[in-house]
Amino acid sequence: MFIDVGHKYPLTCACMVIRSVVSVCVCVCVFTTYCRASFAELVHSGSVVPFVGSSVGMHFQTFLLDEERSRLLLGAKDHIYLLDPDNINKHPRKLSWPAPRDRVDMCILAGKNPLTECANFIRVLHNYNRTHVYTCGTGAFQPTCAFLEVRGHKEDGWIHLISSSMESGRMKCPFDPRQPFASVLTDQYLYAGTVSDFLGKDSTFSRSLGPPPHHQYIRTDISEDYWINEARFIAAHPIADTYNPDDDKIYFFFREASRDGRTLDKAVLSRVARVCKYTTSIIS
Repeated sequence: MFIDVGHKYPLTCACMVIRSVVSVCVCVCVFTTYCRASFAELVHSGSVVPFVGSSVGMHFQTFLLDEERSRLLLGAKDHIYLLDPDNINKHPRKLSWPAPRDRVDMCILAGKNPLTECANFIRVLHNYNRTHVYTCGTGAFQPTCAFLEVRGHKEDGWIHLISSSMESGRMKCPFDPRQPFASVLTDQYLYAGTVSDFLGKDSTFSRSLGPPPHHQYIRTDISEDYWINEARFIAAHPIADTYNPDDDKIYFFFREASRDGRTLDKAVLSRVARVCKYTTSIIS
């Protein structure tokens, strides 16, 4: 949600609500080199509107703004919210999608925190077509994905989870709600950079979904020597390399620990990986 706080504070802000009365804003100065504005000042200016929905199901992890269809989806703990971006507190719709009880119990037995880890934290929200959104949640350390049907406009909008579409979210969504990852859905294919295991050791690139009936699932080769060392994914973007669309790539931006064993301290390196869009293998 991008806002302009006006002449007093020449900032452009990207804000995300994380609790019933708190918003987190990242602000960039427009006209000045240094500028400061506290959360209270932003609220007082009338430019930040906190989402005051139910206190149940907060811990927002991701959002999807669809300006064309005038809707905002928020991914939270065990819930997905459908909001009107022009008035986020007017008739919000809430979809409950908790992790199954047996998965929560297994998560707790594995030593995870029942409040901050053993739940279904929604991490993925991507438009699939005009009426459907692809979503994934951590599922109490057993990632799960499904399609949402989203219809209507503003206060007439509604959201429905298609239960028959639920499938494993492994290599599409992280196990840990705090694990950094990146994904993008383009041409009905989902490209993801995330970990493939419970312990978070095996970082991988994958491609899944696709227009039916050509669903394909591929990933980077499994190797004892991990392709990426302690990766922290940042973003993924489709970028055209040439005028030929068959040459288009997905670029992943991430950080990883250095493999140099000559020093005890691990250096953190910035990386860019390139993944082919229309071939049957993934390169990096």
